[in-house]
Amino acid sequence: MKRIVIYTFLLILSLTALGQQTPMYTLYTFNDFLINPAIAGTKNFYEAKVNNRYQFAGIENAPVTASLSLHGRYGNLPMGVGGIVYNDSQGAFSKFGVYGAYSYILPIDNRTDFSLGMNVGLVEYKIDISRITFIEPEYGIDETLYRYLRPDATFGAYIVSRDYYAGLSLDQLFNNKIEVINDTLVIDNSTVNRITSHASVIAGTKMKLSYGFVFEPSVVVRKTVRTPVQLELTGCLTYEKSVWAGVSVRTGDAIALLLGYNYRRLLTFGYAYDITYSTLRKASNGSHEVMIGVKFNER
Repeated sequence: MKRIVIYTFLLILSLTALGQQTPMYTLYTFNDFLINPAIAGTKNFYEAKVNNRYQFAGIENAPVTASLSLHGRYGNLPMGVGGIVYNDSQGAFSKFGVYGAYSYILPIDNRTDFSLGMNVGLVEYKIDISRITFIEPEYGIDETLYRYLRPDATFGAYIVSRDYYAGLSLDQLFNNKIEVINDTLVIDNSTVNRITSHASVIAGTKMKLSYGFVFEPSVVVRKTVRTPVQLELTGCLTYEKSVWAGVSVRTGDAIALLLGYNYRRLLTFGYAYDITYSTLRKASNGSHEVMIGVKFNER
């Protein structure tokens, strides 16, 4: 039975290695620190945000992601600090990560900053046997919960001005191996699966329109060694810095509708609904994402 458990775990890891191993957020424009640690401290305030994403509603054991992030400028020094806590689960399989972030900010001119940053932390991979239904009776299960604790890190570079921004990030830098048990049925008597790095490029600009409207187009490009390039285009329209709405298109996956409200420039509320058009569209009722943020200690 232990072999069944281990092989099931490896199967899931292998499948995710061909796709997205890290959490994905439709509201990336409004919580870009989750993507790139170099963004820490580049804004003139501290901000804390909570994101909850419910992916592929209607499908049993579909992915659910919850995250809490905090970042800001460290006093008057040219550096930013922050942290991220998240849990990403899919049925019996889950990841829990805790990170600390640091960035160093270099002013290019009075309008533009360039920064480099790192996230460093620990990730716990878990498989809960009690949530798996086996075809055969569960003979000889040694444990009901398997844990794998690994270090993790993300590197980021970011440039931001009053009118535009762009950044590059590379996560899962250690390319950790999930080593399970020795097994005589496996060649070389070992079973190993590697966590792969994900590269992300984010860019956007802000265009002031008439009557208090601001239009912000943005793009995220995602790539891993084993997957094709995924492109996500978003266009968001904001009125008087308070109410905003937008549309996002993610290649090979979904079209998303975005809505949000900024209360007195202190609180931010956001919601996104992904309309799936991939092969999962017949079984899925779409994906939901909710974000709540607060700003404080404005400089």
